[in-house]
Amino acid sequence: MTRAQPTVVIEAKPDTFPAQLKALWRYRAFYGFLFKELTLRKARGTMLGVWWLIIRPLIPAVALIFVFGSARPLDTGVPYPVFFLSGYVPFVLFHSGLRYVPRSLRWAQGIMRRTYFPRLLVPLAGFGTTFIEFGVLSAAFGVVLGIGAWQGQPFPLVFGWQTLWLVPCLVAALLFALAFGLVFSVVALFFPDVIFSLRFFAMLMLFTSGVAFPLTFWPDAYRWALYVINPMAQVVLTARWALTGHGVLELPFLLLSFATVLVALAGSVWFFLRAEAHLGDQM
Repeated sequence: MTRAQPTVVIEAKPDTFPAQLKALWRYRAFYGFLFKELTLRKARGTMLGVWWLIIRPLIPAVALIFVFGSARPLDTGVPYPVFFLSGYVPFVLFHSGLRYVPRSLRWAQGIMRRTYFPRLLVPLAGFGTTFIEFGVLSAAFGVVLGIGAWQGQPFPLVFGWQTLWLVPCLVAALLFALAFGLVFSVVALFFPDVIFSLRFFAMLMLFTSGVAFPLTFWPDAYRWALYVINPMAQVVLTARWALTGHGVLELPFLLLSFATVLVALAGSVWFFLRAEAHLGDQM
């Protein structure tokens, strides 16, 4: 009795957008492997191992709170650590994603040489460290609130219908990071030094998004230009308003920010899918 041989089916790569979306769903199980591989890669080779992923996001947060909270008193309406973290926790989804997602294709080169899967899964899996940092800073925010309550301070957060605005702000921060990550992950394969320039861009975005200090420091005549150029400014301000009630909801600028994020994401997805056929040149 002859033993049945496995059948190997060779198919062309999907070349239409609906086919590429179906391929993403078909390879969804592979996403978990990529997610774990790219997340743990950052911890490998470090003395602290996985603990480094937990400690690392706390270092800049503590440093910025110390510098801006003690160097000069700021009129923030709430205790400065609460003011800072209520903006920094949503912003870190963009800030951290901008650091790690553009590196994802370079980190996954060895895997991509050995097998085919939709390359779009790689930048999506690059958010692993970002989610860890978001969780760590959210826990730190809870600790700050607990310390304030133990010291008898009024509870600084408000909960109501406005809190729901936090969800689209978090999603917008992730999608904006993905828009940058898709483009620069491809560019970094050909020009690796571009990754280092993104650090300075991320820091510039932090200081122009109202995370560390109120945007009222900017002249009123030019503040609207900041909202137009930097979509993350309204995302941070709205997230802080949704959590603490500090500030106001400027709906026209917020909708403009959301529209900018969606347009940037659509353009970056189109660019990535067009470039996917040429990624093998750098493998």
